[in-house]
Amino acid sequence: EPLLPMIFDEKEWNVKVTDDPNYIGATMVAPDLIMNFKDGIANTSIPTTNWYTNDTWHPFTCKMLIEGGGAGYIAVHCGLANIPVYTEVLHGRFLNHPPKCPVKVHITAQHPVTEGVTDFEIEDEHYQMEGEWDKTNVLAMTQSEHGQQVGVWAHECGNARVVGITPGHTTEVLTGEGMLKLLRNAVNWAARK
Repeated sequence: EPLLPMIFDEKEWNVKVTDDPNYIGATMVAPDLIMNFKDGIANTSIPTTNWYTNDTWHPFTCKMLIEGGGAGYIAVHCGLANIPVYTEVLHGRFLNHPPKCPVKVHITAQHPVTEGVTDFEIEDEHYQMEGEWDKTNVLAMTQSEHGQQVGVWAHECGNARVVGITPGHTTEVLTGEGMLKLLRNAVNWAARK
């Protein structure tokens, strides 16, 4: 809250929000879309479950649902962090970030994910990334005093569509006009709506 009702109309979507690491692995059929806002490590500052230990949900389950099951996959901000198997799906991952600062999001390619989105500026953690950018479509770059980074990208992975979006640390960023349009577009494209 308040983001999800702004991008998922309750008349069109049956949305399940979970912090249970075993929920996705317990599904019998791939959902239309998996949207991940969760980092892969236990956070000692904000107590959260480590989703990727041997006794909880395994990331290969998600990879199977995406590549084989055709579940669209969107990773937003800390959902891009430090999971090697996700790098195989996403072709990009978070390395580190400086403190929050002004960040410009510059749209660099025409794509359904960027349709109608114009450049915008936010106050956010400027994610520093590494990736196999030749295996995806780079759609936007982010720029700050800390340099320029890939900020939005999209591609097909097996039977699925995948999107990576680096901004999104705060509610203010996620619910800003530019981000909302970007997120709605990403949802519709990845879920084939």
